[in-house]
Amino acid sequence: MPEEFPIHILLYAASGCILDLNMAHQSFTRLHNGFLGIPHMFSIVRLLGSRSLPWLIRALLDYISNKITTLEPMIAGLQEALPKSIGLLPFDGGVAGCQRIVREQLNWGSKLELKSEVLHGIKEIGSVLYLLGLLDTVLTAPWLGLIPGADGQILHSQPGDSPIVTLFKSATATIASHPTCSNPTSFYTISKQAEAADTLYKANLNTGSLLEYALAFTSAALDKYCSKWSTTPKTGFIDITTSKDFYRVYSGLQFGYLEQSVQAPPNNHEVLGDSVAWGGCTIIYLLGQQLHFELFDFSYQLLNVAEVETASITQTVKTASFVQGWESLLEAMKKARRLNNHVFSMLKARCPLEDKTACAIKQSGAPLHRIKFENTVSAFETLPQKGT
Repeated sequence: MPEEFPIHILLYAASGCILDLNMAHQSFTRLHNGFLGIPHMFSIVRLLGSRSLPWLIRALLDYISNKITTLEPMIAGLQEALPKSIGLLPFDGGVAGCQRIVREQLNWGSKLELKSEVLHGIKEIGSVLYLLGLLDTVLTAPWLGLIPGADGQILHSQPGDSPIVTLFKSATATIASHPTCSNPTSFYTISKQAEAADTLYKANLNTGSLLEYALAFTSAALDKYCSKWSTTPKTGFIDITTSKDFYRVYSGLQFGYLEQSVQAPPNNHEVLGDSVAWGGCTIIYLLGQQLHFELFDFSYQLLNVAEVETASITQTVKTASFVQGWESLLEAMKKARRLNNHVFSMLKARCPLEDKTACAIKQSGAPLHRIKFENTVSAFETLPQKGT
């Protein structure tokens, strides 16, 4: 994640370090310079304290809502600039031909400033969501007896029970041993609940309840724009060529973003980081457009074309110019797809969607609209594990 504010100043203010202490921790500061991570979240929590943190969380959630409102007219401007029809990329067009087709279809030449503003807006939404996930981890970690290690990993501060379990066990034992306590059952229940909470939070340490609430809040903020960013096809079938839903706009933005990311630095990825994917994929998922995006994304289509083209060209025929001209772009697209898949997997785990509405087809060929089906467990989650 790109650095949003002076990390050194934040660490200095949070810890109240003197110059000598800063000198002693220079290596640690350099290790975490240029990105925002767990060590910085611990500093923010220490700096603000328990009374001020709710105000920070509220401000971050309001920021997401306001940013979505700000993006709405910008997204509308890009939607209007899309052509009336966008078809699937032809496999016989080759990588070069298909890239040219996408560029011609996404004729946003007069919208360069608007594209940049939308990308930065989506990136800011992704940054806030990722920050809230880190913040939730830090808020629960001290009670679980967890501390950040030298390499950023989470370590146990002590063997045995976590601080929260130890605290409630000790309090329960003290109360139960008091002569005036005739019925300590409720206190034993609280102690067991502490153990259950300890187990629950450790199992979901990287994606806790604060992130889940932030996703629900973001979903509610998107509701008012759902009719503009996610239209229902008139026929009930997926609209391939004429759709101007959010996923189609983001797909075009991602394609241009990846093209520029392989250029000489400073490139788009160095400026925007992975937060663009976190913001874009979150909006796509909450709008129920993940399947559409994965089927019709321009970058994904180009990767499919490249796979077919590579298979049809033998090593003796493949020219050096093909490798040098396209490998960096294709590799950037593969990395983007892996990151998108990671974000979607996290969203499915922490914010499962309700029953979806689909369109079935009768044996006669007539469409049967608005058929509900339940979300099923991913096939990968039900496969037998290796060695079992």
